[in-house]
Amino acid sequence: MAAPRVSVVMPAYNCAATVREAVDSVLAQDGVDMELIVVDDGSTDGTRDVLAGYGKRLRLLRQANGGPAAARNRALAIARSEYIAFLDADDVWLPGKLRAQLDYFAAHSDIDVVYGNWLRWHASEPRPAAPPEDEGIDEDASGWIYTGMLLDSMIHSITALVRRNVIDAVGGFDESLRTGEDYDFWLRVTRRHRVVKLKRALALYRIHPASTTATERRENNEYRVLVRALQRLGHADGEGRRVDRVQLERRLSRLCFGHGYRHYRRGDMRIAYQSFRLAMRHFDFRPRTLAYCAGAGARCAARKVSSILMGGLS
Repeated sequence: MAAPRVSVVMPAYNCAATVREAVDSVLAQDGVDMELIVVDDGSTDGTRDVLAGYGKRLRLLRQANGGPAAARNRALAIARSEYIAFLDADDVWLPGKLRAQLDYFAAHSDIDVVYGNWLRWHASEPRPAAPPEDEGIDEDASGWIYTGMLLDSMIHSITALVRRNVIDAVGGFDESLRTGEDYDFWLRVTRRHRVVKLKRALALYRIHPASTTATERRENNEYRVLVRALQRLGHADGEGRRVDRVQLERRLSRLCFGHGYRHYRRGDMRIAYQSFRLAMRHFDFRPRTLAYCAGAGARCAARKVSSILMGGLS
């Protein structure tokens, strides 16, 4: 059989309540020859049963829980198409997404990735209506955008369509990352390839408490990914333009402060203190940062003294 034009990759983990909408939004894409590969990443709810109900309309793989990077790589290993698209099992594509991207590719053979805007969808609110289509190009977010990606994670994977040979060139997703794996992937892509952003909204991004990005982690993965990219890929884009150093240091310091602040509110003073100190290494000497660093350090010290005293009394 001839290979389909597009392979759609969808990791799915404990998403029985949302995966049907995601799958239906893919199958509803008009005028596109495609395959949908869903990887059940060790779900323990009814996700597998929902997916099994689609029969041959999708290719269902199952594996022990390994995270979204491992699930995407599993699907990429069997994908047969010249274009690859990604959708998470709690998000939704808007009508005409793939057709608009394929039309752009057909007219621009020098472009390797086409992505677009998205709408935030809070789970407690009704599903947003699709906005009027905007057929223009966002010039500021197109072309060689690697230095822009160093300052902001501009590409949302659920909106992107990428040539398969690009993935073969840069490699798949880093399975050591439970979060930030998509940012790492797109940094590697944009360092070597030109991209285009369509102004039109292509997907709905569902915001809910159980999402992967809403789960706070001890590791500051976005900071880790950014530092590693600078070490391995450098500070310049494909045309030799370098990222602004002041803006870069501000970006690094904000990632450290944000990670520290979230853990401060959760009561993990050790991670908070370490993160605030790291922010200061990136020249973040704002009064707010200094105050939180001092507060977290004092509470760490107080807990250590208390632990020593309690140990002496036992």
